[in-house]
Order: sequence, then C-alpha cells, then structure tokens
Amino acid sequence: MDVTEVLAAIDDGTIVVRRSARRRKTISLKREGEKWLLAVPQRFQPERNVESIAALIARMERRAVRASPGDEELLARALTLNTRYFDDGIEPVSVVWVSNQNTRFASTTSARRTIRVSSRLSAVPGWVLDAVLVHELAHLRRPDHSPAFHALTARYPHTQKADVFLEGFSYGEGAQKREQG
Repeated sequence: MDVTEVLAAIDDGTIVVRRSARRRKTISLKREGEKWLLAVPQRFQPERNVESIAALIARMERRAVRASPGDEELLARALTLNTRYFDDGIEPVSVVWVSNQNTRFASTTSARRTIRVSSRLSAVPGWVLDAVLVHELAHLRRPDHSPAFHALTARYPHTQKADVFLEGFSYGEGAQKREQG
C-alpha cells in the first residue's frame, strides 16, 4: 500500500484510526476482517505519518504472506500428534490459528475440546509448534499444570528443548516491545 492508498483507506474507513489518551508514543496495527485497526496516541496525525503507516502495513502484509499452515493443516497435525502420544480416544474438535493471543502461545477449552494457537507461532520450527500442540492436547486430559500433566507433555521428546526456545522467543518479543515503547 502506497501513501495515496493509505490516505484513501483512512478516508473510506478501510483503516480505522482509534485514538487513546493512555497511549503516548507508539502506534499499533492489526487486521480485523477487511479493515485495519490503527491504534494511535491522542495527538497523532495520520496525515503527517502516512509513510510510517504505509511501511507498517507493508510489513504486516509480508508477514501474512509467509507460508503458514491453515486451520485444516493445524488440526491434522494435532490429530497426528494426538494419536502418536496419547491414542486414548480423546481428540480435539477444532484446532485453529488466532491472532488475538498476544501473551499466550495457545489455549485450550477442555469442555469444548477446542485449541487455539497464536498466529505468532506460525514462523517457529515445526518441533516447537508440535511441543505447543502436545501441551494443549495434554490439557484435554488434565486442565491443570500438575505433575500428572507434565508427565503427559514429557511424552513428546523435544518438550524441554521447545520450552527453552519459547522462553527465548518470549524474551525477544518483550525486548522488541520495550524498544518500541
């Protein structure tokens, strides 16, 4: 999206500008359906910062284009892992990517047998994603983080290595946020 397209998108409501009195310096952008939601400080003037907005949109669009498995592939991957490490008749009903989990890697609703995986993980190595899926699959059996739960997650041989990777991943995301904020 170039500068003129950004201005047109702001005018026609494709880019929705949300002002916040609490936000001081940073801007953030996220996709919601066909619209972009641009969160800005109260005094931010989009017209004077069109290049920054265009660059942010371009970066977000490049990330979206990166190959990541769709929900069907994610469910198939989870079912394969479920059979390999549990095979007890308990299966997830759905496993989907979500873009609204910014602090968790994934979450499970045991009663509904649904798993949601943060789209932030779409670029991690497969063995890390598998560890997250096994963790969530274990929650279908144990909704806590008890020793029995950890015994279930330990069935996946790369659990500890993935935990270290995810700790570094979280630290990197936090450092990036601190740098921007």
